[in-house]
Amino acid sequence: MNIMHVDDDGGRKVLRVEADWAELAVDYDDIVSEYAQVRVPGFRPDKVPRSVIEQRLQKQILDDLSHRAAQRFGREALREIGVESLGPIEIGDIECGKGKPFQFTARFWPMPEIELPDLRSLHIKEDASDPRDMISQRLLEMVKFTVPDELVKAELESDGSAIVTHENAEWKAATDRVRLMLILKRLASKEGIDVTEADVEQRIKDKAVEFGTDPDTLRAELEKGGGRQRLKDMLLAESTLEYITQNSQGTKGE
Repeated sequence: MNIMHVDDDGGRKVLRVEADWAELAVDYDDIVSEYAQVRVPGFRPDKVPRSVIEQRLQKQILDDLSHRAAQRFGREALREIGVESLGPIEIGDIECGKGKPFQFTARFWPMPEIELPDLRSLHIKEDASDPRDMISQRLLEMVKFTVPDELVKAELESDGSAIVTHENAEWKAATDRVRLMLILKRLASKEGIDVTEADVEQRIKDKAVEFGTDPDTLRAELEKGGGRQRLKDMLLAESTLEYITQNSQGTKGE
């Protein structure tokens, strides 16, 4: 994988990433196999030749490949250069063709300096109805940094809320959600807390049952909108709050 730094975009970092076809050929084969279940006139189910699937569904296959590969290579590119993203990575300018190098542009807000509190100071009241809510509130009070407006807007859009002004209560709530997520991610890194792909897959299966759909359909939808990473972040936040709760001693303090 080749990574080239491009001029910053209004505070966001910009990378141009290129990967050899060999690095995503397995993803391509997986997607073609998934499309093998599609009904094609003139062929029995599961008996459609691969060449026919590729010819008739090439656009859809490459679209799915673009979404899947861009998200994966975007995360790998940031790990390679040693930078953490403040929120989702925006992918654009994708060039994807079978057998050709895969190219795209990744834009992201770099993570700011976050001064973490001593976890021993996060005491839980004995009468706290939900310790996680109390810990979340304490973290927001103790850790301050600016969240870019674009991330707040993205949070509002992900919840289906209209974009509102800074003075609106919804804006403040969305800002707090983004800030808390970032604090918990940094704490998770410090404490060695991680979420595996197996954990993500299990949650996808659970949600598929809840929503009355199949895991493959839900997985594909998550891949397209960057939802898989968002789901992983949510699982990491849950695990981190659980860790802090278990390691905080009940007290009658403030």
